[in-house]
Amino acid sequence: MVTQTSDELSRRQELELTVWDVIVLAVTIVVAVLIPLEVVFDSLESGWIVAVSAAASVVLAWDVVLRLGGSSGEQGITGDHEVGRSEYLRSWFTVDLLAAIPFELLAIAPGVEGSSFEGPIRFLALLRVLRITRVLALQRRWRLRTSMNPAVLRLAFFAFWIVLIAHWISCGWVALDGAAAGHPELSPYHQAAYWTITTLTTVGYGDLVPSGGGQVAYAMAVMALGAAMYGYIIGNVATLIANLDVARSRHLQRMERVNTFMRDRGIARDLQARVRDYYNYSWETRAGRQQSEMLSDLPPPLRTEIELHLNRPVLEKVPLFSGADDAVLRELALHLEPTVCVPGQAIVRRGEIGDELFFINSGTVEVRSYDEAQVVAVLGDGDFFGEMALIEQSPRANTVNALEHSNLYTLDRASFERVLETFPEFAGQVREVAARRRAESDEVGGA
Repeated sequence: MVTQTSDELSRRQELELTVWDVIVLAVTIVVAVLIPLEVVFDSLESGWIVAVSAAASVVLAWDVVLRLGGSSGEQGITGDHEVGRSEYLRSWFTVDLLAAIPFELLAIAPGVEGSSFEGPIRFLALLRVLRITRVLALQRRWRLRTSMNPAVLRLAFFAFWIVLIAHWISCGWVALDGAAAGHPELSPYHQAAYWTITTLTTVGYGDLVPSGGGQVAYAMAVMALGAAMYGYIIGNVATLIANLDVARSRHLQRMERVNTFMRDRGIARDLQARVRDYYNYSWETRAGRQQSEMLSDLPPPLRTEIELHLNRPVLEKVPLFSGADDAVLRELALHLEPTVCVPGQAIVRRGEIGDELFFINSGTVEVRSYDEAQVVAVLGDGDFFGEMALIEQSPRANTVNALEHSNLYTLDRASFERVLETFPEFAGQVREVAARRRAESDEVGGA
């Protein structure tokens, strides 16, 4: 029998809640679009319209039942059902209940259609549109719980609200009979949509003009709204687009500062090119970022899981750690720092004090002889170097240069010694490997 852990069950519930949210969102949008059309156009009483309205009412009513069960709140899954139910009753219950009542179907029911009650009941159907305000809460929750770029999400919802509000304004213009004249070759809704767009965008060609007091007042309100929206768009959309990739913008700003600094200081052109190459490669591969800084706010257990997920592929490539258990890998993963090297860069130099052990994630490096006259070894993915200087606390025996763009991970002396002290068996394995590598070639000597 397969059992689910509490974490797996919670993730499954969150996925189910997200899927249900998407379904309810789609139904809510359909209601927000369809109800105003049904109110202003009596002819929209065909079979498929009735079927869609009935299906929407069933979905929204079932959503009310689920939320009254208290299993979910505005922030997602709620463990205490009573708390979830109380939260729902205090917030969205009334709006959701009104949205679930099919007023437009009641208006065409036998005995009501054609009576004095039909108009008021049909107008009450607009209360169902209030459900669309739930999109705001959903937007906030998705912004917190999704990995999507917040600027993209905000821009998408902004476009959604503009289109929906334009649709409502068009329906209002039809209700005021504003589309009765002007372009007889177009349907009333198309004329109203044309008038709405030209008015909101402050174009206003003047071919459709208000004729009565109600239309004039309505047109004034729409023009004021259009002016406000225009100002909002100018003030915010440019910022939104600029923030679609904040990291890229920061990278370009950094490169501008670096280039200015190197020009002002008279840095040699070949060295300038290598510096730019380093920054651009780091950006393109997303390598060399300070993982410890980015994850510093996480609690230790969660941070360890993230670090192990990020660094396990690197550690598993290294033969030195092939027999290490998870406890060793977890400890090592916490202390690995990524770095990048550009072609021709000297990673370590002979005679330097060795304070770091290097692991090659991708790329190729060369190990030079004592006099640096020849290449004595070429190391690639999964190889490591620098362990002899670290273990024996001696200067570097060889110079190591990058042959191509390489992604490395480093482990500093303090962290390395802490791991060896914590895991004596692993320390013995490391010393055996180091002794074997020392014996294999005095020339290479482990760098």
